[in-house]
Amino acid sequence: MEKVVHFPKLPIEFLMRPSSNNNRDVLIKTIPSASKPEIKRVLESVYGCEVEKVRTLNMRGKKKMRGGRLIARPDYKKAYVTLKNPSSFSPDMNPIHLVKEEKNK
Repeated sequence: MEKVVHFPKLPIEFLMRPSSNNNRDVLIKTIPSASKPEIKRVLESVYGCEVEKVRTLNMRGKKKMRGGRLIARPDYKKAYVTLKNPSSFSPDMNPIHLVKEEKNK
């Protein structure tokens, strides 16, 4: 039986909190159109963690004047995710290791 891994079209970047004493809370940066159920579904299916609660903030990109021109970074969404079980996340966490494990078998 083959295991199929579907990669979502929802980019997720794990950010580290300034005081990361609580391993249940994870900070995520994603696209502005991502909804709470989508974020929860991706974390549970791809990363295999149980999500208790998702809180989101829409953030505007910084705007700067440089050489008489207005330069703007893109808008993004911050998601504060509370996990049911404490776990450790690394900022370079990537589900690609699942595909590599399947190829090695």
